[in-house]
Parts: sequence; C-alpha cells; structure tokens
Amino acid sequence: MYFELKITVIVKQTTHHLEIQEHIGNWISRAHLGDPNLKLSHHDKSYKHYVFSSLYPLEKDGIYQQGRAYILTIRSSLQNTLSQIQACLRSCREDDYFQLVSIDQRTRKLPHITEMITITPAIVTIDHKPWVHENSIELLVKQLHANAEKKFKHLYPDEHMEPFQPFIQGIRVENRKPIATKYKGHKLLGNKLRLFINEDDYSQKLANVVLGSGLAEKGSSLGAGFCLAKCIE
Repeated sequence: MYFELKITVIVKQTTHHLEIQEHIGNWISRAHLGDPNLKLSHHDKSYKHYVFSSLYPLEKDGIYQQGRAYILTIRSSLQNTLSQIQACLRSCREDDYFQLVSIDQRTRKLPHITEMITITPAIVTIDHKPWVHENSIELLVKQLHANAEKKFKHLYPDEHMEPFQPFIQGIRVENRKPIATKYKGHKLLGNKLRLFINEDDYSQKLANVVLGSGLAEKGSSLGAGFCLAKCIE
C-alpha cells in the first residue's frame, strides 16, 4: 500500500526537462519549512519515504512551457508524511516556477505486482560513481535490492523476514546511454529500468515500498526512480 497526491500546477517559467526535477524538489522542500516536523527532517540524512514524478503531459521537445497546466504526482509509503506535504503545498501555493491549481490525495493498494518501470531515471551509485552500462547487471540488481531492503527496514523495523533471493527476478535497461538530470550545478546520471518482480511475499513488500519511496537514490530531492507497476488482478 502507498499514498498518492495528484497535483495540477501551472508552470511559471519555460523550463528544460533536465532542470524541472530539481525545481520540483526545491518547491516541495521549501514548502516543508511550514511544518515543524518536516522542517526538523529537512537536513536529516535518513530516508524521507516520498518520491515524485515529472510533469505530465511530457513535451515532445523536452521544454515545459510557461503558462501551461501539468499534472504532478507525489507518492509516499507513509500517509502522515503525504498529508503533511499536502498541507504545506496548500500553504506554499507557488514559488518562482510553479503555481498550485488543485491537489487531491488517494490511497493505492495494488494486487500482485509483476513488472515495474521507471518513469524518471533511477540513480544508482557504486563507490561514489554512477552505475553505467560497462558495470555488471548483477551489481545493479544487488544495489537496487539493498536500497529497497534498507527502506523497508527503516519503515518496518520490527518486521523480520529472510529473503532467499533479490526481489528482482529480471531487469532490462531501457536506454543506450545514461540519462542526465541537473542537480546543484552538476549532472547526475541515471537509467530507465524495467524490473520483473518475484512472486514471494517479501519481494512483493519490497516492490510496494519502492512504489511509495522510490527506486534507488535521490527520490525525495529529484524524484528519481518514480515507478509505474503492472499487476495481476
């Protein structure tokens, strides 16, 4: 189970898609300052357990246009966190790049998950360097599983389950070259991934955590690793 905000925004400045994720993350972070609990966690290095999409519809030329309305989705594994974000965005309805038009919260409970695909690039670092095609797929799966497991244990510290395999049964990298996203004056490299999910209970729980908290790194700051899922009803 995870929780979701559907938000309609108007873009106030024409912006390239490589830059839009950082601007969204900055808006959400500034809005946090209006809530005492979120403000305290602002510089906390622990998992924030939320992730956000890019703007929809996507622009064919990669340029989001000033004055147009778009849909933004924010998800969290924690209902309270998402409710706090919703209240903060209602108070901080606009910044230099976005104006809030409407916001709606919903609860999502998915049946058996078979596949997941990243809508925003997943960012995986190994020894402070980005995973690239020259690295092994096995290492990528290992890092993705370890990150998902850490998030699960952070959310549910009292729940103990012994995995007998990674939650990912198979994986496909959808891009030929790494995809760059601008962040704090640099470019972070990520990849669009398609994951095939194992059927066991623990794998399904990790997949649900990934949907609510993001796949791999920079989910709360850049919306990296925002996924859609295919399910069996």
